[in-house]
Amino acid sequence: MNVKSNSGKPFKLDAKKIAVIILVLGIAGYQWYTQNKADNQKVAVGNGSVEGGTATLPKHDYSVNFPADNNSKSVSQSKTGTSKSQATTNSNEPFLKPAGGRNLKSPAGLIYTGGREHRTDHVLRHAKDIPDRQGSHGVFHANGDDVFRLIDEAYELVKSKSKQVKTTPSSGGKTEYVIDMKRKIGYKGGQSGKRANHPDLYKVKLILGDNRVITAYPY
Repeated sequence: MNVKSNSGKPFKLDAKKIAVIILVLGIAGYQWYTQNKADNQKVAVGNGSVEGGTATLPKHDYSVNFPADNNSKSVSQSKTGTSKSQATTNSNEPFLKPAGGRNLKSPAGLIYTGGREHRTDHVLRHAKDIPDRQGSHGVFHANGDDVFRLIDEAYELVKSKSKQVKTTPSSGGKTEYVIDMKRKIGYKGGQSGKRANHPDLYKVKLILGDNRVITAYPY
C-alpha cells in the first residue's frame, strides 16, 4: 500500500510497519481498559459490589446467643431498630462465659447453674408469653443474650445499693430484689395479663442465692 506523505513522496506500508502500528494500538487499548476497570471499582461501596450500576452494600448482622448446657445457639437478627433495653453487639462471642462444669457466668458476676434445668433456660422462659398460664407471667421485651444483659444491668444497681432497689430476705439463704429500671422492660402475660390487656412492666424481680441466679423476670 502506498500513501502520499506531506512532502508528496509516497509512504509505503509494508508488513513490518503494519505490525508496529497494531502493537501500538494494542498497548493503548490495554491501558484504556485497565484504567476504566480501576475507575469502575471505585463505585463499589466498602466490600460491596456493583451490579447493574447499583452498589450492593455488605451485610451487617449480629448474633444473639442462647447459652444452655455450654452449647450456645445463635439467631441472626438485623442490627436496626434496637432500644435501650435491647442493646446489641457486633461480637459473636457469647455473653455468658463458662464457669466450671455446666455453670455460666455473666460479666457482672452472676452465676447461672446447670442443674436439672439450666438457669438460663429457666430465665429464657420469660422471653415469651405463655398465654394459658394461670395467674401472671412477666415477659421481657428483650430476647436471648439481651435478657442476660438487662439482668446484669439490674444486678449492677443491686451492687451499688441504688435507691431503685428494694431488698427482701427470703428462706433458704435466698434474697429477693425488686429493681425499678425506670423504663419499660417487659409486659404482663399469662391469663391475668391477657385480661388486663398486657400492661407494661418497669421492674425486674431477681432472686439470688449469693450470686447464683434462682430466677429473674419482669415484675
